[in-house]
Amino acid sequence: MSVCGVIAEYDPFHKGHERHVRLAREKTGADFIVCVMSGAFTQRGLPALLPAHLRAEMALRCVADIVLQLPYAFSVREAEYFALGGVHILNALRCVTHLSFGCETDDLSLLQSAAALLEQPDEKLNETIQGGLDRGLSYAAAQGQAVAGRLGIGEKTLDAPNTALALSYLRALRRLNSAILPVPVLREQDYHSAELEAWPSASAVRGALLRGDWAGVENAVPEAALPVLRRGVIAGGVCPPDGLDDILRYTLLHTAPEAIAQWPGISEGLEQRILKAAETAVSREALIANLKTRRYTYGRISRALCHGVMGVKRADLLALPDHARVLGFRESARPLLRKMQKSGFPLLTRPAREQAAALDIRADELWAIGAGLPRGATYRVKPVIIV
Repeated sequence: MSVCGVIAEYDPFHKGHERHVRLAREKTGADFIVCVMSGAFTQRGLPALLPAHLRAEMALRCVADIVLQLPYAFSVREAEYFALGGVHILNALRCVTHLSFGCETDDLSLLQSAAALLEQPDEKLNETIQGGLDRGLSYAAAQGQAVAGRLGIGEKTLDAPNTALALSYLRALRRLNSAILPVPVLREQDYHSAELEAWPSASAVRGALLRGDWAGVENAVPEAALPVLRRGVIAGGVCPPDGLDDILRYTLLHTAPEAIAQWPGISEGLEQRILKAAETAVSREALIANLKTRRYTYGRISRALCHGVMGVKRADLLALPDHARVLGFRESARPLLRKMQKSGFPLLTRPAREQAAALDIRADELWAIGAGLPRGATYRVKPVIIV
């Protein structure tokens, strides 16, 4: 039996996602597609626009067979740990044979070489990375330039967002000594494009949703997923990007600098700069705009602020996931789900009853506040079952 894993956010699920999974199934001959998907917050530290169970249902009605939730402690992390969390879950299930990811290059040999170098850097590479940091580059940029130089390829070859994430997946497979086979799928169009192109970006679809452009949304979202999306929006189940801005401002007003220094991603006195900027910034975006530099990127600051609102300290983040929530599955995949449950890795169907899910529940409660929904509106939802 061939089972292909996919790690994603699907915020929301769109035609580009559908294309990737269909091609992944073709390339691997997979009997089943298992998705590990972010929950209430995304990798960039922002609330997901839609709740996890609706995003899972969109994927299940199109191409997925089982959708699991990546715990908060890994969904809101830098690429290395976001990838490690997802790959660990898939590996621990003991039935996943392939891992597919979208990428700006499908040259697996090149990607493997870069991943091997990053996972076991030598002194010369570390010196080159440090030189980039000394020039004010972010760690990701300094690392990408150093590896590109070593491999004799263009500096921008490894800089693209999905390529950087692909390298993190390959590094995770190496670190876990996993037998799962990586399968890159060449990505079409610009990851950050705001236009609703043939294969749109999730940010473009979110933009269309937020401005009420349903004609654009209909062109970007698969027909089978569109009714789920409409139902979610009509029910008011949407958390806008600025939905938690007031809570963030209040948190910063009433948190001591030594406490902020314990948030993941905070170092080198960044807490003092955050508090100073918070005196005049009236929104999250304005605050980050005042803080970001080449070293302190938007993503790093945004994740740190998210952890702060969540009350998360560095000590709260685990080395590897200790559970995953079952968001939904196709009835035809129930035998595979039973096999996964026998792996020994905890798969939760009622997170409200599990201590391991406490951080995920806190994230869902916070998301519900931003969406204007009652407590328990998302984490008490039973797994979606598609017949």
